[in-house]
Amino acid sequence: MSDDNNNEQNPFEQIFGMLFGANGPGSGQGEDKYGNAGPQGFQIDPAMMSTIMNQMQGLFGQGADPQAQATSIAQKSVPSPDPAVGDEAVKATTDAFRLAELWLAEATEFSVSNRTARTVTRAEWVSETMPGWQKFVLPIKANMSSALTETLETQVPAEMKGILAGASSMFGSMSDSMFAMQIGQAVGALSESVLTGTEVGLPLLPHDTAVLVETNVEKFASEIDVDASEVRIFLAAQELAHLALFERAPWLSAQVETALTRYAQGLKVDTSQIEDMATQIDPSNISDLSDNIRQGLFNPPTTEDQKKALTNLENLLAVIAGWVDVVVYSACAHLPGRDQIREALRRRRATAGPAEKTFSTLVGLEFNPRRLRDAAALFGYLETQGGTEARDKVFSHPDLLPTTQDLDDPLVY
Repeated sequence: MSDDNNNEQNPFEQIFGMLFGANGPGSGQGEDKYGNAGPQGFQIDPAMMSTIMNQMQGLFGQGADPQAQATSIAQKSVPSPDPAVGDEAVKATTDAFRLAELWLAEATEFSVSNRTARTVTRAEWVSETMPGWQKFVLPIKANMSSALTETLETQVPAEMKGILAGASSMFGSMSDSMFAMQIGQAVGALSESVLTGTEVGLPLLPHDTAVLVETNVEKFASEIDVDASEVRIFLAAQELAHLALFERAPWLSAQVETALTRYAQGLKVDTSQIEDMATQIDPSNISDLSDNIRQGLFNPPTTEDQKKALTNLENLLAVIAGWVDVVVYSACAHLPGRDQIREALRRRRATAGPAEKTFSTLVGLEFNPRRLRDAAALFGYLETQGGTEARDKVFSHPDLLPTTQDLDDPLVY
């Protein structure tokens, strides 16, 4: 077959031809190397096919628990060093949360007491937040699986459908494992910079659990040249405020899940990336496929509907972050470095760092509320006009949540 004709093959013809055919698809020969007749256009090597199938089942962990698989991959992706938390840091964190609780009680009527407050390592943050991540990315995982299955059914060469008919369960497990690889590596990468349990704006931990990631807190304090004790207090206040908000308005979690579900409904497998992979697969070293997938091989393109859903999600996260920003700034009036800490955190939330970009590439989501300042301006205005009651009343009902238009013009809201 000519090069031109090869270029016209769909990506799955290329992949399956390379994996299962001695000379690739469309070779024009109707017998395999054993002299057995195969479907016209493919040189089927039964031994090779069996080997490949076994390798793929092992590679993607068929039968393994996806959450355990994701946690294991995340743990391996945690950057080093990740030192244990010392007694001095434990005491400093306990004191920071105690003081933050007292100050917040004067800044909001939302309950911030009765929390289990701890400082953790990066690896501990990964293990403890993974169930929460699994919950929030479930719609993406489910629709990724259905999208991949649909693509396989529509694009697998006709000659191969009979051979692969009994492999549907394997492909389902493969899809789950592929996503476990992606979310595992993404969360592992995020552990390098995350400061608290709620920093991304999602209730990843139970409402009575508040945590700081000690190594990252110390690094952040050094980067912005503010005493670590002040940073701990400010971050402890943020953590408690987030938890109090999600406890007072439990429907916020449902709002986030709805936005994620709407985004996930538009997921499609990016066949152009699969086509690129087809030119690089080495059937004798199929483990390379794992590395490709971990680099976002099946990361789908963003459609207009997805962009709209992501805008809604970003708006919701900005509203949450804006309220926390205003409340914590007010509560921490006694901290000399509160302005410097606040500005550094605002810049951090508005721009995606390397870890956040990795997460976005692997999972297709961004958790950067770029309109945090606009949301904070709205809550600040409400506070000046009607006090803390008017500011906090926003979360008394879902219909009162500010829209994108409200963030554009707080006076209208």
